[in-house]
Amino acid sequence: MKIIVCGAGEVGANIARQLVYEDNDVTIIDESEVLLRSLSKTIDLKSICGKTVLPEILEKAGADDADIIIAVSEKDESNILSCELANHLFKIPIKVARIKETGYLNPKYYKKIFASDKINVDAIISPELEIAKAIIRKLNTPGAFDSFFLGNKVARVIGLSIDESCPIINTPLRMLPGIFSGLEVKILSIFRENEIIIPSGQIEIYPGDDIYICLKNDDLLRALRVFGIKSEENRRIVVVGAGNVGLNLIKIIENDFPDIGCKIIDNDLERTKTIASQLSEQNTILFGDALDANILKEAGASNAEAIISVTDDDEVNIFSSLLAKDLGCKRSMAIVSNTNYRRLSKKLDLDVLINPGNITTSAILQYVRRGKVREVHDFGNERGEIMEIEILPTTKFADKKIEDLTIPEGVVIGGIVRNKELIIPDNNTILLVNDKLIIFSDPSSIKDIEKYSEVNIEFF
Repeated sequence: MKIIVCGAGEVGANIARQLVYEDNDVTIIDESEVLLRSLSKTIDLKSICGKTVLPEILEKAGADDADIIIAVSEKDESNILSCELANHLFKIPIKVARIKETGYLNPKYYKKIFASDKINVDAIISPELEIAKAIIRKLNTPGAFDSFFLGNKVARVIGLSIDESCPIINTPLRMLPGIFSGLEVKILSIFRENEIIIPSGQIEIYPGDDIYICLKNDDLLRALRVFGIKSEENRRIVVVGAGNVGLNLIKIIENDFPDIGCKIIDNDLERTKTIASQLSEQNTILFGDALDANILKEAGASNAEAIISVTDDDEVNIFSSLLAKDLGCKRSMAIVSNTNYRRLSKKLDLDVLINPGNITTSAILQYVRRGKVREVHDFGNERGEIMEIEILPTTKFADKKIEDLTIPEGVVIGGIVRNKELIIPDNNTILLVNDKLIIFSDPSSIKDIEKYSEVNIEFF
């Protein structure tokens, strides 16, 4: 596909890197020559220095015959206008815009602004909202560092860090069905240091491994116990940072979990005053420095089930989380953008690291993938991704037995959602039209999976 990426910041660079790796024809536009030079040193792509809102720049980038435009610059208005020009001047079929300002996303105005006869944007990605939703998913799965629903919430995929207390370490995976005793789970991938390991019957799990498993949503607690993971409900939460991510997070908690009480810490006095008037009675905002142990104690960090640090400062997020855990907080979650810091997560005793770039990238990739791809969860750092793919009549998956498919070695079909039930497949399982496949693919195999899932346009 021919794809134009507007914006060479972290999100734009991540998207471009992934798309180039999959052999797409990518052109990236940015006003910063420094960012473009840095990107061109590591990625083979065309770069254009200029404003993404100028028709001649878009034309120079190949907008006349582009398949997709992905506008992810730091300015919402630029992203909106780029998509508008792409639609009216160049008839680009798919237009994706990143929008940060919550005012644009207000339900009162959203449908009136972004409509086919108004501003025609096919997909709006709000990073702050996507990050808040991702945090909630992780919060709902104590003991896991990652968690998300698939197949209309019939299935769940969770990420677990394995340590010496796990009862199934050094056990060949072929023996797990007997150990699980009626509990159906599928290990999708194993990350061991910098290596991706595709599970097979001979593979064993070792301490230090990060694994992703697919299971029925209703079997979550049983699965956690099998892997030796203690699960405790969150009733008292400390949130550090009352910016857009923090506010989105609190609003979701208030709406979906009215029995959970939150204490929010922010060092902007005017912001705390503004937020205070928007909070329900079970939540309280405090003005102060989250790196001050006294403020953390006042917020109740000593007996909180979780601290969630979501400021735009990695150091504040990391150290406020560590301080809270030292005071007695059971679980820490922190936004960390810097790659070097993320590498130290296990040494720093941080339970869950939230990678904002990966979350935004995953949200965008589902609109880029060929075929009926319903969801994409990208792991970043060329670790692959998990996709949910719907089988339609013209796909190569349709009516095929798994053992008859020439699927690459780097691909695992972990689950099939059929008639509101999760099936853990084996090689004799036949894939049917309307099935929703849960698939892990390493980076080198994504393009092959796309070919299997391609469908005729009338099915969209």
